[in-house]
Amino acid sequence: MKEIKLGQYFYGNSIIHLLDPRTKIICCILAFISVLINQKWYYLLFFVFLMITGTKCSGIGFKTIFQNLRSIRYLLLVTFAFQAILIKGEPVWHIGIFNVTDKGLILGMVNLLRLVILYLGSILLLMTTSPIQLAAGLEYLLLPLNGINIPVHSLSTILNISFRFIPTLIEEANNIKDAQISRGARFDCSKIIVNLKNYSAILIPLLASSLIRAENIAEAMDSRCYTGHPNRARMSSLHLTSIDITLICFMLIIFLVGVILCLS
Repeated sequence: MKEIKLGQYFYGNSIIHLLDPRTKIICCILAFISVLINQKWYYLLFFVFLMITGTKCSGIGFKTIFQNLRSIRYLLLVTFAFQAILIKGEPVWHIGIFNVTDKGLILGMVNLLRLVILYLGSILLLMTTSPIQLAAGLEYLLLPLNGINIPVHSLSTILNISFRFIPTLIEEANNIKDAQISRGARFDCSKIIVNLKNYSAILIPLLASSLIRAENIAEAMDSRCYTGHPNRARMSSLHLTSIDITLICFMLIIFLVGVILCLS
């Protein structure tokens, strides 16, 4: 089997794949709000357990998920380090001119867990929901915004196209990076300025190719007389089952528990 790229839809017939896209979107939103408003470590660990359980039920495999998790390891490390150093508290040990505090370590670990939960939840949603289903679910949930003249269908189409090209952009960025390495560029230099300069050699051509791709998509949609009318047939194909309703109720209870813990 080919290597699964970050954000790529993974075809499957698991219980997570068969859930209604609206259920997965609502559960992700409730989970994300819950972990952002709560700092209790046991509450966050419970969500990590939920994400691991969801990964197990999805059939994607832990190896694939955690290989993708490695892509944000530097973000996790920098987040933890800045929190540990910059938050005032009782010094635990010294690193040069910096003091690592007890409160900084606690807050750093909390934010580390938050980032892991947000990342795993997003990846699980994207890898178990096809772009078409995701767009249909978003369009259905955002339908009330039509009442205030917000073009919901156009918004869902933009999000659908964006999700579709996430794996493509990542693959293209890797190809550009390999091309720069073959020309002598170094991305493991100890000097931050040199690394930033080298990574700009990836971002600039990636941005240029993204603009060209966006223009080609716009021309293709225009040539096919795309008008942007809501896709009623696509939205009417969505059906909530008893499993969907049970899962939404479960996440609502977890969310309310988190609110109570936050206020206590």
